[in-house]
Amino acid sequence: MARWSNRQVKNFADAAQSLKLYRRAELVDDDTQKSLIEDLYVDPLPADGILNALVRANTSFLIGRKGTGKSTVFQRAQHEIRKQKASISAYLDIKTIFESSDVDPVLLDKLGQQPSALPPETVKQFLLYESFVRAVLLEIRAEMKKQIDATFLSRLREKLLSSSTEIFEALDELIENTRQVAFADITGQQTVTAKNERHQEASSSTKANAKLAGGIKNQLPSIDVEVGASGETAEKATSKADEEFSRVLLRTFNIKGLIGELADLLSEIGITRLYIFIDDFSELPEDAMVVFVDSVLAPLNNWSNELIKFKVAAYPGRIYYGQIDKTKIDELYLDPFKLYGTNDVSNMEEKAIDFTTRVVNTRLKYFCDTDLATFSDSEFQEITKHLFFATMGNPRNLGHILYNLHESHLVYDKAIGTRAIRDAARKYYEEKIEPFFGIQKFRLDTFKERSSIFSLKELLEKIVVRARELRSYRESTVMKTISGRPPTSHFHVLTEFDALLSTLELNFFLTKYFEMKDRDGRKVSVFALNFGLCEKHSIEFGRPAGKREYRLYFVERIFDDTSIIKQYLEQNQEIKCQDCGAIFGLDKLDGLKLYGMSCPTCRTGTCVVTNLSRRYETILENVQTELLLPATELGILETLHSEDRDLAAAEIAADLDCSYQLVGRRGKILEEKGLVDRLMQRNRRRFRLTETARGEYFRDNESRELDLPDG
Repeated sequence: MARWSNRQVKNFADAAQSLKLYRRAELVDDDTQKSLIEDLYVDPLPADGILNALVRANTSFLIGRKGTGKSTVFQRAQHEIRKQKASISAYLDIKTIFESSDVDPVLLDKLGQQPSALPPETVKQFLLYESFVRAVLLEIRAEMKKQIDATFLSRLREKLLSSSTEIFEALDELIENTRQVAFADITGQQTVTAKNERHQEASSSTKANAKLAGGIKNQLPSIDVEVGASGETAEKATSKADEEFSRVLLRTFNIKGLIGELADLLSEIGITRLYIFIDDFSELPEDAMVVFVDSVLAPLNNWSNELIKFKVAAYPGRIYYGQIDKTKIDELYLDPFKLYGTNDVSNMEEKAIDFTTRVVNTRLKYFCDTDLATFSDSEFQEITKHLFFATMGNPRNLGHILYNLHESHLVYDKAIGTRAIRDAARKYYEEKIEPFFGIQKFRLDTFKERSSIFSLKELLEKIVVRARELRSYRESTVMKTISGRPPTSHFHVLTEFDALLSTLELNFFLTKYFEMKDRDGRKVSVFALNFGLCEKHSIEFGRPAGKREYRLYFVERIFDDTSIIKQYLEQNQEIKCQDCGAIFGLDKLDGLKLYGMSCPTCRTGTCVVTNLSRRYETILENVQTELLLPATELGILETLHSEDRDLAAAEIAADLDCSYQLVGRRGKILEEKGLVDRLMQRNRRRFRLTETARGEYFRDNESRELDLPDG
């Protein structure tokens, strides 16, 4: 007799799938279409601590890796705000807005024909930023319209504006007014000042100076533009150009006037607070992030007289604050160490395991009317501990692990045990995490950028090799007391090296586990290797239990990988002047920093630090230029390959953490390149990987796995 009914098994899969949902995928009841966000939301802190902090009238940054539940917290917060009489909210997917911003190619052709015109790429960048900022403002209006339609219609009939039509007309007029008065003259002293400041900060010769003056039309009123452009590429010059461009945008959109009119309009229906939720902030290119913060986010935050409060979802270590006063904002973290790591490791683990358990049981209670224990065959505490190890409490990763368990065990009427979780974690690592480097070598970026990513592959391989070597180490007192294979999954480094490991952490190869003092009293960061990676390479995870001295197991001297980091930097880091090409040793870095990275050889250039992969240099050089693709296109190919079936745009978007519209647009480009087929199946378009794509990007691509010696 089967342990569970077919319905229970199916509902378990539905519960897992609901955790895998990306970003703004709405959780609704299939029968009533009622939102389930209030029923299924699980706060990482007791008494809804994160939610309550987020709905305060402060600008907040919600910080966590992909899948930590930022968008779910946003949904729950907006659901709560809708209950407030004097507040309204709007949601903006900044990445999609940026990606969908476009430039009229006909316009670029016309500009290119003018004498002394700026290079097309420079003009394209200017217009892209302009279009991007306007799209943000229009999206605010669109989201407000949805909120008012759904929430405030009855109240509007009792106010001065007696129907929703009137307020929408007023909003339209406000947007139209910004169009009509937006384009002030931005020539003259401000541009000259920008050129002078460029000269002072990057004082090499101003090659390729150019000016453009004329009417620019892109479905917008005429713009009179005079832009000074320099061929200089020094980092300071670029930064100054971004700053001056932000000032142009500020004048263009007259943000202070906009806020005043918006406040007056909202006050007529009793609205005194506008919460703007900004998702995918860290997905913006760095230069676009700077322009967005300096020209939109910071001014609106600083000038809105308490009307606007931003709620920004971001990745750790990938945030630009600009002129936003960090002392006046809240930073809310969703990864385990930042959430729970204030006392000791055991306390952090206990709280994180509790959150993991609550997430799983809340979903199973709704979908299956039971809890995880019903589907388990071993000690429940061990099951939940292993689920935390496998996912680090990341809800989306948890969904993937549970779905793998459904496929490997429940459909065969086998209960879930710790061995099953280990196997599910390894499968997830091999299919979704490890291939990262293999696809990144085809990324449309500079050779240095791709080499920098592959240098991290080198570093990770050295860390894993060290963890495997320590499996047989028995020289220390602590290791001698451990029977069987000792756990070697964790290592520590000086905290000053955290930033170097951030990309590996962001992509789930590592997780920052804790901060402690090592045996020499130095502050160190403890990192954990991915649980599935450890399973693949026979590395025991965690720490031993039962003895007092095991409390400091992670900071035993044998787990100090600081020397590996330093050796990596010496071998792979290059400090080079962007002007004269002079190269300096790592020992000169501190001295260069004292003088703002100014080159001591030519005295005009700026030195930059780049991590280069020596080991994989030849592999990267052999990649054909025509195979290089933007990150989104590569993500589409990777998802189609790993799933090995035809997928709809929404399914691909769920894996990539982006919108289905973006996948649709990029999928069309990939079809034109012969890399995907777009098929109509049951009146729904699906994507299929072509044999050409399989051969060029995946077959015989050894970079898709770590290159480790046998053992």
